[in-house]
Amino acid sequence: MPTLSLLAGIFSGLVAWLLLDPIQGKHLEQLFQNELVNRLDMRAVETRRRFEEFIKEWQLQGHAISNHWQLITYLNSFSWYKSAQRTKYYNESPNWLEIGHPNVSLIAPGQVVLMDMRGKAREIYQRKLLPFNIDRILELYPKRDDAVITLIEGTPYLLVWSNIAYQQDTDPAVVLLIIDVDELFLAESQKMAHGTDTLIALIDSNDQRLLVSSNQEKIPQGSYIRDWRDSYLLTSQAITQYQSLDHDLLFTTMVSRDVVQQNIKNISKLAQLDRLLAALVYVVVFSFIIFLISAKINQVLKRISRYGQQALGVQQPVIEKGNVLLQLEDWVKKFFRQLITARDTLHDRQEKRIRETEVLKSALFDNSMVSIVTLDEQGIVVEVNGTALNTFGYSRRLLMGRRLEEIAIKPDDRSRFRDMLGRCIKRSVGPSFCRDQPMLAETANGEEKAIECSVIPIHLQNQTLFNVYLRDVSGRRQAEREIASLAKLASENPNPVLRINDKGVIVYANDASEPLLTYWDCERGQTLPLYWRNLVASVLKEGVNKVYEINLEDQIYSLQLASIRELDYVNIYGRDFTQMRLAEMQSRQHQSELVHVCRLSTMGEMSTGLAHELNQPLSAIINFASGCVRRLQTGSGGEAELLDAMAQITVQAERAGEIIKRLRSLVGKRPQEREAANLNHLVLEVASFIEFEADREKVEVCVELSDEVLPVMVDLVQIEQVLLNLVRNAIDAMKQVDVSQRRLLLKTERVNNKMVQVLVRDSGPGMSPETLEHLFDAFFSTKKGGMGMGLRISQKIMQDHHGLIEVVSEVDEGTTFHVILPTDPKLELPGF
Repeated sequence: MPTLSLLAGIFSGLVAWLLLDPIQGKHLEQLFQNELVNRLDMRAVETRRRFEEFIKEWQLQGHAISNHWQLITYLNSFSWYKSAQRTKYYNESPNWLEIGHPNVSLIAPGQVVLMDMRGKAREIYQRKLLPFNIDRILELYPKRDDAVITLIEGTPYLLVWSNIAYQQDTDPAVVLLIIDVDELFLAESQKMAHGTDTLIALIDSNDQRLLVSSNQEKIPQGSYIRDWRDSYLLTSQAITQYQSLDHDLLFTTMVSRDVVQQNIKNISKLAQLDRLLAALVYVVVFSFIIFLISAKINQVLKRISRYGQQALGVQQPVIEKGNVLLQLEDWVKKFFRQLITARDTLHDRQEKRIRETEVLKSALFDNSMVSIVTLDEQGIVVEVNGTALNTFGYSRRLLMGRRLEEIAIKPDDRSRFRDMLGRCIKRSVGPSFCRDQPMLAETANGEEKAIECSVIPIHLQNQTLFNVYLRDVSGRRQAEREIASLAKLASENPNPVLRINDKGVIVYANDASEPLLTYWDCERGQTLPLYWRNLVASVLKEGVNKVYEINLEDQIYSLQLASIRELDYVNIYGRDFTQMRLAEMQSRQHQSELVHVCRLSTMGEMSTGLAHELNQPLSAIINFASGCVRRLQTGSGGEAELLDAMAQITVQAERAGEIIKRLRSLVGKRPQEREAANLNHLVLEVASFIEFEADREKVEVCVELSDEVLPVMVDLVQIEQVLLNLVRNAIDAMKQVDVSQRRLLLKTERVNNKMVQVLVRDSGPGMSPETLEHLFDAFFSTKKGGMGMGLRISQKIMQDHHGLIEVVSEVDEGTTFHVILPTDPKLELPGF
């Protein structure tokens, strides 16, 4: 009988285990599944909010670039207006973009495009090449500041437009940022967010195809979302604010089922093990009790049987043992103690799991980037997250149990905050009134912060609490103030800025434009004079910028007329060139005086040669005249001989006059006059000037002239002065070498279709690199008693002629000067 009782107890325990264990397991799994859904919803809200905040950061980057001084300076430069052709930079930052910018976190845009207001890309900076024509993106320009996520050939891109405004209502250019929405973009948008069991992705809602995920290795691009429903818990939300109207994208948050199921499985196994242990205890105790009861009953029956047998005289063996009831009582006590212990253990484990859940929720609450303060229905602070403590600088002890507005809200906004909170608590207003109300907050150290306040109710079992979200918008307000200050740029500009519509009416003119208004004899809102109205109409019709210069009584202005054809008006930007023009006039006057002094110095040094040249025709005139006198006195000369002698006297007199004319043209001071000339003739003229000096110094002069005509538009005297200076320097330098080695080459040739040159090459000792480095410095000279101004003046003359002087020299090899001048094949020369 005890054995049957034991078997019955074990059977009853197994039946109870098989019936109760699945029910308890399902209840526990359902509990964790509900908690998982709540966690997934919270994560979905947080991940989407971080994603949108990341896009807003890109919008701020676009605004920062469009307001940067480098870009504004570039748009004011001639480089922006000189050509409408597209310029591309690949891995080479343009001069209008600060090096290393823009970027947000580890992300840099693939392309930065500078567009004009016709929607045409003028400048493109590429860090990577697009797999399609960029014009497909330019067609999406919404004509305003915007940020949008769009699909192009199945790939998502973030497009950020930011208009560049010089003054209010002016958009002369647009900055476009093109950012790949790829794995790195999604991962960086969720930094400091959650563990590795959570992923985010963008999904095309039309075909439920996955476009990109934050972990391409786990969730590859191009797969369908239905393929991942068994592996991940999914929550999808529409991106309404930032997506293109042509595409319907879903922002999806994915939590790994494997991780969750593994956690649930581990906890379920632990709970199952606890239930199994409890069931074993129940079976053992129950079996043991039944065994004791059976044994006791059996003992009683044996006693009865023994007493009956004794009465009948039948001897039966009796087994003497302890008190079985007391032993049963002890086992029952132990059973209930074990039962209580098992219940307490299970209760402790459930409380531990609840505490872990609360810790997880608290971590999400404290790590939020927005300040969150929880209030009761009386407006008293009952909880606060770490972000609020860091933002306002208060300790938790100072905030708990006090009214929020008395500590963190500026006095002027406290009544508004109390009114907003009271209405939201009473639910007397719509949800929009409880969202994003602008206010001013105050930190513990007195710092003022601009915030947006939102109130969200939290309904508990016995009470209702309210989360107050305080979003710090000081940075955004500062950016708005900077944009507003940029809008005042035109009115604060010290140079004239005007706007003229297509009717010629002055729509706007800043204070610096008063001299121009006086010159035109009109006021703001009036029509320009007819001549200027025609200029404005011409610029607006042609769509090109033009520059005009006007002279007032005591001022000179350069006016740039910029056409804005999309809005039918012309902007006029003026610059006061008075001081610059005066400086240029003084510079030209000083240069002319220096050149004149230099020619006088050269003339003095060449006086001996010129005296010799003049002496030859004068001596010939004297000789022919004396011969004529003798023949007339003696009567021996015929008429033909006398006429021939008189003709020779005329030729020699004309020769002397030509020499004097050349001398006057070289030494005479006169204004700069440029005329067309053949470079070959200039070189021959210079060669004739130095002929006597070259003979005196035993220098062999070789002249090699180009076979073709080399037309130049120059000031003849100044270019002759440059060549004379170089030739005389070469002759002086060759005094240091042997007479047999003194050779001077004057050579003309064409460099290309736009440039011609004269080579002045000597066989002198050459110059060292140190001398070449300072050769064109003022007052630097290698000649004893030299002024050091000849080459400096020559260089300035060449710069004024848009030419240049280059020198090549080697020690003991000689020196070659290249005198390079611009030419024009269409230039017509007299006699050619």
